[in-house]
Amino acid sequence: MFLLTNEQRACMGLGLVEPEWEWVCLKGAENGNGVTWACFDGDIIRKSILEGPCIYMERDYQEKTTDNRTILLARTGRGAPKKLSATSLSWGRRPFGMQLCWSAQTASVELRHTDTMRRFYSSELDGVKVKTFSDFERWAECWAQETTPEDRVRLETFTAQKRQHQKTREGDFFRFQIGRREYGYGRVLLDYEKMRRQKKPFWDILTGKPLVTAVYRIITEDPNVSIEELRRLPALPSNFMADDLLYYGEYPIIGNLPLEQEELDFPVMYGASTFGKDRGKRKICFQCGRIFRELEGEEVLPGCEGFRNNTVPISALYSREALEECIAVGDNRPFWKNQSEDLRAFPRKLKAVSRQFSLLVEDLYIKK
Repeated sequence: MFLLTNEQRACMGLGLVEPEWEWVCLKGAENGNGVTWACFDGDIIRKSILEGPCIYMERDYQEKTTDNRTILLARTGRGAPKKLSATSLSWGRRPFGMQLCWSAQTASVELRHTDTMRRFYSSELDGVKVKTFSDFERWAECWAQETTPEDRVRLETFTAQKRQHQKTREGDFFRFQIGRREYGYGRVLLDYEKMRRQKKPFWDILTGKPLVTAVYRIITEDPNVSIEELRRLPALPSNFMADDLLYYGEYPIIGNLPLEQEELDFPVMYGASTFGKDRGKRKICFQCGRIFRELEGEEVLPGCEGFRNNTVPISALYSREALEECIAVGDNRPFWKNQSEDLRAFPRKLKAVSRQFSLLVEDLYIKK
């Protein structure tokens, strides 16, 4: 069984383990790739670890057990005791505080606060690949060795914050963490959920509460870049984003300014209608910002299939590497290398599609 040291845990905001506490392997399967261990302080479970060759997850609990640690007591008078197992603990009880998760599937490590539903660190956004368990062990060692007093203060401030819900408006500027000590900045350009509530027509095939956001071409250790300075910076092409990280405050909103026409930029969606009422009909749709068009009796143009472009990622930034390359070369060409579903990356096809809907590319709010 692999265990972090208490010094490593302290650098991650995880609860420490006392020498007299006992680790017990729980029956049942929480995850097919590993086994679950519970750390007992007498009859109280203080911590669990899910460990396997492809996964490591450490979480803090405070759960009471009875009958020689075989029964998990209810948290309230309304609940019923349950037989203790990996499943009843991990799925039936909520951990608290920070949790650490490494996954070989994503080759990444995350530090997340379960109470506020916010991430403190993501190696994926940091551009760091953690592919194997050995990589994870080395990452944990380096994390502790490189922790500074300032890092500890930032972690203490983060873990002391309460859960919050932010309201988002078009024109909002926001900050997000990229590396351990680095930040990026972005802007909310359009709120499709607001259009949905107001029953304004658009191609409503975007999941969740979708926003259109743009990330500025900046990576900095300064968490206090002014919105006036940001507004003067060039931005990556806009992209869809779910509102979760803004709503829960992982992306703090740092100000708002009215959007100017030259700041507008929107992804393009194109393809056969997927509305249930249109099933079996020849109907195509086009969406760019607030511009929505439908054509009946028309087919998708040859060679223009696969541009529905309705994926809504969680994060505003899909690739640190692409952002760094765009900053280095001073334009957005590197951004388009992996954007195969957005018609903005294919000017000739975009022009043909626009013509099909009697639109001019010049009238669309898009940037390269």
